[in-house]
This record gives sequence, C-alpha cells and structure tokens, in this order.
Amino acid sequence: MSDPLELPDPLGRKAATPGTGASMGARMLTALIAGVTVGNIGGNLLPVLLTDYSSRLRLSHTVAGILAAAQLLATAAVALVLARRAARPGRVRTARIGCLIAGAGFAGAGLAQAPAQLAIAHVVAGAGLGAVFAASSAGLASTDDADRASTLSVFGSTVVTAVLLLVVPAVNDIGGGGAGFAVVAAGCGAAYVLVGGLPDGCEAHGAELGGAKPGPGSAPGPVLLGAVALLAATDQGAWSYAAVLGEEHVHLSSSAVSSVLAVAGIGALAGITAASLTARRFGRAPALLGCVLLEAVAKWAIAWGDSAATYTVATVLWQACYLAVLVLLISVMAEIDPGGRWVAAGSGAVAVGTALGPPAVGAVLDATSAPALGVVLALATCIAVGPLLRVTSSGAMMPAPMPPPPVAGTAPPPEPRGPQ
Repeated sequence: MSDPLELPDPLGRKAATPGTGASMGARMLTALIAGVTVGNIGGNLLPVLLTDYSSRLRLSHTVAGILAAAQLLATAAVALVLARRAARPGRVRTARIGCLIAGAGFAGAGLAQAPAQLAIAHVVAGAGLGAVFAASSAGLASTDDADRASTLSVFGSTVVTAVLLLVVPAVNDIGGGGAGFAVVAAGCGAAYVLVGGLPDGCEAHGAELGGAKPGPGSAPGPVLLGAVALLAATDQGAWSYAAVLGEEHVHLSSSAVSSVLAVAGIGALAGITAASLTARRFGRAPALLGCVLLEAVAKWAIAWGDSAATYTVATVLWQACYLAVLVLLISVMAEIDPGGRWVAAGSGAVAVGTALGPPAVGAVLDATSAPALGVVLALATCIAVGPLLRVTSSGAMMPAPMPPPPVAGTAPPPEPRGPQ
C-alpha cells in the first residue's frame, strides 16, 4: 500500500493513535469515496431521478415518494442488518456484491414501464446500495484517522455527486426518459472495481475494539438513532422535492434547477471548512448546534420563498450545513467505536430516515402547501438536535483508544504524523 496521505486534520484534532486502524493511502481513499458515493447515490440523485420517472409514468407527488421510499427502505433494512457484519473483515466482498445488485436494479428502473416494475427495480437497487453503504461506512471508522477519512471521503463523494446531478438530466434529455438510470448503473459498475481498496485486511483487532463496549455503550441507543433518522428524513424529504419546489413554486426551468442543485453540491464543500474552523475554536457541540439551526432556517426558506435568489441561496446554505453535520457525526461515532459498529448503525438510521422522508414530504406537499411544508421541516430539524448534541458532547470527552496488541506476522504500525 502506498504511503499514508500527509493531510491536515480537518477538525483540529491530534493525530490518530498508532495502530488504531489502517493507514489511508490514495487507493484506500479512492475506495472510500467510491463506496460513500454509491452507498448514497440513490438518495442523492433522487431529485433528478424522481422528476424523471414521475413525469414519465405520470405519478402524483405521493405515489412518486412512495416508490422512492421502496428503494430507500430496502437500503435502510440491508444497512441495518449488515451493521454488525460490516464491523468485521470481508467488506470488499460485501461492497462488490452490493454494487452488482444495485447496478442490476438501476438498469431495471430505467427500463420500467409501470409503477409495479419500477417498485421492484427500486427494491433491488436499494438492497445493493445498503450493502455498499454499510461496508463503506464501517470502513471509515477503521482507518487510522476517522476524522480525516470521513472528511475527505464526503468531500470527494460530494464532487462526484455534483457532476452526476448535471450528467443524469442531460443524458435523459439526449436519450429519453429513463436513460439517466443507465449512467447510475454504470457508476455502480465502476465502483465494483474501486471498492477493492476498502480497509479490509487489518481489522482482526479492529473488531475487538468495536465489540468492547466503547464509550457509553456497545451500540447507539434508540433515542440517538431516532434523532439521526428524523434529521435524515427532513433532509432527504426536502432534497427529493427540491427540484419540484424549484420548478413548480419558484417557476425555474428544469435546467436551471439542475444547475442550482449542482452548485449546491459543490458549495456544500464549504460546510466542511466552516465546521472545521468552528469545531476547532468552540468545540464540536457548538459547531453542530449552529449548523443544525442554520439548516432549519434554510429548509424553511426553500419551501417558503418564491424567488430564484432565495431558492438558490437557501439550497446552497442548507447543503453546506448538512454536509458539515454529516462529517461531525461520522467523526464522533468513529471516535466512540473504532470498530465501525456505531458508524454502520448510524448510517442505517440515516437510511431509515431517507426512506421515510420522501413519502412524508410528498404527502404534506399534496395535502397542504409549500410554505406549510417549510414550517414542518424546520420544526422537525430543531427537534432532532437534542440527542445529537448529547452524543457529540460525550464523544468529545472520550479518551483516545489504547493501541491494540500487534498481530503476529505483520509490520509494526506507522508513527503518527501531524501535531501532537
């Protein structure tokens, strides 16, 4: 494996304790980016995919949301089932099987001519994504610096997703409805090769770390998982209908909305920097609180406002805050449990929320109005912040894990880099 990347700690923490995980080289980082991208691709591309199949099959907002939920619920179920398995060796095989299944599902979705066919294809795709999601999420916690791994992986994944948000609608315009699903299926095929670099060969002791009841318990509690799911539901629900809100309520063209979403994806990378500076200066808990409250305001503004400027600014701000919150939570959970079970379980809760969000938001939008939806999203976001703050505060007080005993026949761990 290549030498570890010499990169600054994005959250201002000390360098990782030697021996707590695999050293992150370029190949591993590429694998993590590919895994995170594909594991989240169903939800992240939902705005452009949903508008495609809802118009192609002439579906209402509620029905379109339910069909989207079929995929996202399958992702959630598989991710939760594989959370414990993902904390042990064998992640590469799990992720590769998931890529093949997801690719087949997306190919089927592109060919679907009826809601029932689309639902089946979504379930197949979602099941594959759940396997990739669990394996790559747990892999983040198994590196020698989970903060750095999560930040760089989310950063890279966001760039790739932003490109896909532009490419998929363009392919649909050129090749007709459903052609964009072929792009997603091809992405799953590329990820099959790239995920071969996931941290997978040195977790014999990593599994012990994950199973030794780290921090407040051996697994995140239901209240925390519920808060994560609620926040994810508001995020994915709003994101799924971001294009609908832009086209139907702000009266932007589909190409303009696609451009706004892509800009928001790239602009969201600033959220990592902002979270890093705030966490370094004030701590993780204040950084998380500020990001979640700004998120609530932005979600309200997206649904409430009726101007292109308000829609654009609110969308970019919301995505920046969302990405910052995601990185903070991943790094805290990885610190609490280096074995990866907390991260995998938290990712499963995110998947549950992303599954429930689209149908709920679609139903609210059909039953009330866009301004009412904005109020609901803001209130739900604020409710979720309490448990998230508690785990963030407890994670910040966790002592550094003790290095595991050396494994016979392996090279000694590398010396830690960076400031001590």
